[in-house]
Amino acid sequence: MVLAAILGGAKAYLDHQLHLKLDKTIATNKIKAEYSKISSSLLGQVIIEDLRLNNFVQIDKVILSKAYQFYDKLPESMDLNLEGVQISLDNTNKSVPMLIYVLGYAPYYTNLKELSALGYSNLRADVSLNAKLQNKKLLLSGTVEANKWGNFDILAELNNVSKSSIKRTKLVSSQLKYFNKGLVNKVTDYLANRNKITSVQLQQNFITKLENDIKQTDITNNIQQFIKNPQVLTAYLKPKIPISVNNLIMLPLLKFELKITAEQSIRSQ
Repeated sequence: MVLAAILGGAKAYLDHQLHLKLDKTIATNKIKAEYSKISSSLLGQVIIEDLRLNNFVQIDKVILSKAYQFYDKLPESMDLNLEGVQISLDNTNKSVPMLIYVLGYAPYYTNLKELSALGYSNLRADVSLNAKLQNKKLLLSGTVEANKWGNFDILAELNNVSKSSIKRTKLVSSQLKYFNKGLVNKVTDYLANRNKITSVQLQQNFITKLENDIKQTDITNNIQQFIKNPQVLTAYLKPKIPISVNNLIMLPLLKFELKITAEQSIRSQ
């Protein structure tokens, strides 16, 4: 009983310190965030319940495992689970982005209001991430189970990772695998109807456009295969030399090795 009382008191003290630390972090960084409860477990987990961010993101539960390693350096291994992530989407009827319009992809663009009419008015998902760090090299893997939006598998390798600055972190490679659950089919049928053509014509027009722009048949052939039978699509991206994550958006696609493959589903959907 005495031991239980000591452990209970220590846990209550630690939970109180976590509460103070999180509140200070939110205030210091001017984050619009609220939560119902933060607590710890004897297994080294930090659990945040009913987290709300910027009034349009809500997470039922955040579970950070092996969090006790956060003292003076980044942990060698860490698990992060987000349960019941809900994101409210902006369903206003916004126009086609200028870049997409100029590039000629307006007939294949669907805005959020149109997606809402198709039954995709908000996003709900469960997210699981694992990070392994060794000699400043980080291997990040994860899954996103997004219900009718589809599922995603994520892989990324980064180097020069440090706790002091993210600016020096460099991307080595990344891979995104998408498991379709009907979204692609619905969007394709909708766009064909909007453009007053058949789905087959829409697919062929889109592939012809890609072939003229990309001129890389291994990519366009796999995209065409996926559109005709949308199950699993994998995109692999690797810069020719590791580059700062801050500069990714500024570099042209020619600076990257890009591979896209399509395949049949290999796991339960």
